[in-house]
Amino acid sequence: MLQTAEKIYTVEEYLELEKTSEIRHEYVYGKLIPMAGESKLANRIAGNCYAFFLEALQEEVFEMYIHDVRLMVDSKLYRYPDLVVVPVTDDSDPYATTQPILIIEVLSPSTENIDRGEKLRQYSRLPSLQYYLLISQEEPLVEMYSRLDGRWVLDFFTDLEEIISLPVLQTDLPLKVIYQKVKFSN
Repeated sequence: MLQTAEKIYTVEEYLELEKTSEIRHEYVYGKLIPMAGESKLANRIAGNCYAFFLEALQEEVFEMYIHDVRLMVDSKLYRYPDLVVVPVTDDSDPYATTQPILIIEVLSPSTENIDRGEKLRQYSRLPSLQYYLLISQEEPLVEMYSRLDGRWVLDFFTDLEEIISLPVLQTDLPLKVIYQKVKFSN
């Protein structure tokens, strides 16, 4: 049986295709990775976080983007985080951001390994990134990677009464806000 090689796209081809594509694709070193739709629960959790940051952060200093704005990790790697907080000055490209301070991914069975592995390694190389939050939709659980003195530190939050401190953003994110209107099966 004859195998055909997977097409490798240039960044320019990718960016042009994304303008008219009905589904989003991440771009990983020439390969297009289609983004599946998300659950209502994942959407609610990401929406809760977006609403919180929209209210908590000064609009003249920070911008928040949810789902559909690309993050350029490097010149050949584009991702679509569930939520990203960037400084207002990060506005040279109308479709992508490059200087995240906070990235949030809501975990799902199909993305959990990539979010914890590949994306964690890729995102942690971004000099502007201070916080990477992985939020479970199965149980109250937030894994927070934060940059401290040039090193990454991992903290777990599992109690709805806990509060996640984000000093670089000058705010604190309560777990009960993240999980507002979320009912767990256990």
